[in-house]
Amino acid sequence: MSATLTEQIRELLIVRGPATAERVAEAIPELGAHGGAQRALLLLRLDPALERTGADMWAARGTALTDERRVRKSFEKFIEGRQGAPLTSAVRAIAGDTGIPEYRAHELLTAQFVVVGPNIFNRRR
Repeated sequence: MSATLTEQIRELLIVRGPATAERVAEAIPELGAHGGAQRALLLLRLDPALERTGADMWAARGTALTDERRVRKSFEKFIEGRQGAPLTSAVRAIAGDTGIPEYRAHELLTAQFVVVGPNIFNRRR
């Protein structure tokens, strides 16, 4: 007996990495024959083991580095060995390290970590 469509999609995203609904439909012939990308998108949305990674890409939960995760990892590397740092310095370092615009790095940092005045601290919210 063959695996269900959901299992096939999950396996595809684990093995090949993030993909769009169109790519998933192309890779699984049964999807292509019955609904294509629309059916793939529905199955992607319904499966809690999958997550949207941005730009209409989907990946197995926990395998993709979203902007939030990239910022968190980069900040943890930046702050290593210290309790806190100036927020502006952290934003510049994170933006340079991840390629995320400074305004977005600022938003993501302040949403994830404790900020007091002009400083950001190595404590999660």
